[in-house]
Amino acid sequence: MTTGQTASSDAAKTPVDETGSVGRGKKVALVIASLAGRSGGAERIYVELANMLVVRGYDVSCLHLDKADGQPFYPLDPRIELIDVRPGGRAGRRWPYNWLTSRRLPAHVRNMATWHLKKGPAVATLHDYFRSARPDVAISFLPPANTPTLLASIGTGVKVVPTNHNVPERDYRDPARWSSNPHDRRLRLKALDHAAAIHVIFPTFGAWFPPHLQNRIAVVPNYVSGDVLRNRSAAPRKKVILGVGRLKPVKNYLALAEGWALLAAKYPDWRVVIYGDGPEMAMLSARTAELGIKGSFELAGHRSDMGTAYREASIFCHPALYEGFGLAPAEAQALRVPVVAFSDCAGVKEFVIDGVNGVLADRAGGPQALAAALEALIVDPALRRQLGDNGPAAVASFTEEHFADAWVDIIERVTGGEDMTRRGGSSANG
Repeated sequence: MTTGQTASSDAAKTPVDETGSVGRGKKVALVIASLAGRSGGAERIYVELANMLVVRGYDVSCLHLDKADGQPFYPLDPRIELIDVRPGGRAGRRWPYNWLTSRRLPAHVRNMATWHLKKGPAVATLHDYFRSARPDVAISFLPPANTPTLLASIGTGVKVVPTNHNVPERDYRDPARWSSNPHDRRLRLKALDHAAAIHVIFPTFGAWFPPHLQNRIAVVPNYVSGDVLRNRSAAPRKKVILGVGRLKPVKNYLALAEGWALLAAKYPDWRVVIYGDGPEMAMLSARTAELGIKGSFELAGHRSDMGTAYREASIFCHPALYEGFGLAPAEAQALRVPVVAFSDCAGVKEFVIDGVNGVLADRAGGPQALAAALEALIVDPALRRQLGDNGPAAVASFTEEHFADAWVDIIERVTGGEDMTRRGGSSANG
């Protein structure tokens, strides 16, 4: 176990009374599997939650299990202790698991043994940390950290709150996510029996969990960044259909490209611009060339001032298969851009309402249905303004302050032993 960063002085560790020091020095450990140099959404929320809690008077430590050295991509408050709890050279309890991986044994036995060989040392190291540091509560991020943290807490008295940032069915049942080992998937759900509370983003996500866990569900949506909200001033809208997100299969930008191919010649003064990078960049570039729309379908890569892009766009299109929390559509709505999406997209349909602040297409209709939804807004500037003006109300509760206050509420209630049913946040309509 190594300490990657500590506060530079005792004074730096003293909580600043900016919000009344509600934490009163309670110890909170945040746990994530990978952090060093990672710029993803979960890593950003992990760091920003740590910063929010230390400002509110909590004694915060950030734990991570990275295999290589490195610092967080996002700035961490210097009062926060950053600790790499990777097992390092520790062998852990290898026997009998190394013997049980023999191919002569049934697959479920080998799967179990393989999991313990890979994850057991991390569980043991976290368990040692909990016994020595005695945090009041540990908040884990994503299944690769949730399961080891929950198992490590057994017998330590540490309250653990695992966070769930995606559609539960995908995170707990999909063999393509996180680990292909069936034993890992079984443990993801079984380990939740040791949770003091279970965080989800929307109430509909909480309803997925088994009945005996329902009294531990705490709903806290993510938030629209203040950096984006600073761009709420009015600006002339360009004839741009905007997309924002990583270029990967779940975002389904191929449907947007094929839908736009049905409209591009009809509306030559409009164009599609997608900000983001990812494994589908080459495929999408080749496909737009095949469709003859390369001149009006731009794969623009990364952009730092996304607030300006939202403020200037006329339509936002998000054809994703599913989302945990549709941050980009929420940001678009906050800046009065009407959203086009598919009506079955979890994590978006919770706050994008057809005919109120967006247009939702039937996925069964494919690119043609998406094109029809886009065309309805292209030809009707009044409808674009009406739906756009309704956007901010739908995401009004998705603020940094609401997010931080909800987590303070969870921590205080968990450490006080209160029931967690459906508390700790609100839905988009709440």
